[in-house]
Amino acid sequence: MKLQWDILLNDDSRFPRLLFFGEFADERFRYGIDAQMHYCLYFYFGPAAGNIPVEPQLRANISLEETTDEGKPVLVLTLLNDNAREVFSDLIVSIVEQTRNVQPASVKKAFVSLCNEWFELFEPLSGQLSLPELQGIFAELHFLKTLLENSRHTPNDVLSAWKGPYGKGHDFEIGDNHFEIKSIAEFKQLVSISSEYQLDFLDGQQLLLGVFEFGEVTAEAVTLSETIGSIAAILRAVTGSKLHLLWTALSKAGIDYQSIQQYDHHSFTIKQTSWFDCTAEGFPSIKRKGLPDAVRSVKYDLALNIIQEFTISDISPLI
Repeated sequence: MKLQWDILLNDDSRFPRLLFFGEFADERFRYGIDAQMHYCLYFYFGPAAGNIPVEPQLRANISLEETTDEGKPVLVLTLLNDNAREVFSDLIVSIVEQTRNVQPASVKKAFVSLCNEWFELFEPLSGQLSLPELQGIFAELHFLKTLLENSRHTPNDVLSAWKGPYGKGHDFEIGDNHFEIKSIAEFKQLVSISSEYQLDFLDGQQLLLGVFEFGEVTAEAVTLSETIGSIAAILRAVTGSKLHLLWTALSKAGIDYQSIQQYDHHSFTIKQTSWFDCTAEGFPSIKRKGLPDAVRSVKYDLALNIIQEFTISDISPLI
């Protein structure tokens, strides 16, 4: 859903200037700008939601307060940093989609709970990501985009399957089909495995190792921000998409709305992608269950030229 911020900015009516969400026939929710030209979401929750007031919250880039507008009780979510307008737009659409069908007695609580989930996304991040770290994130995003375009699963299920930024489990877990994503430089034949858990799996699971080889930057190369923009566009086109799952995962990976453009001097070309079946008999890997208890934090390299017999040419049945 595209929000009509420009109409509000160019209007000359009194503040707050508010619009209804075009696709939702729900007068409780409106978006707009206030007298300070801040972007806002207004939620007129009504008497059925109860009279326990919400404590005001003021963060560096966003605030939430309960007030009244023309005598009606309202929760106002306000963006305090214009640079985050894109993320804020995703936030408020997601909140409305997820709360508009909640029972009146619970809707206020649900609204505040969703706001709290998103607040950390507006906290500024510190630190710079290295080029290898950016390549790793790009490879995961490339596969995420592939899943959104080709998977039989819903976009929300695909977003929930992305575990990589959280540092637990495998990078993608779609039911019993798990995917570990690795990035390598062009012509490199070794893949680094960072622990004895990375290529381990439970009975009944299928684990694939995806190796994304980055090639020389060409005219077709894309930036991190372009890839994120493409993914966000796919999700925005689907009603009910939980976009906060995308932004939360990116934040965990060290990317936020302020730093996305910061890495635009890097662009990436994936030369080829190879998939290996880690669950096939004889696949060479070190697993936790095969080690003495005293042996911990094992790191090792896999030689790609020696594991070609475990290659899988088509992963579409698994996604």
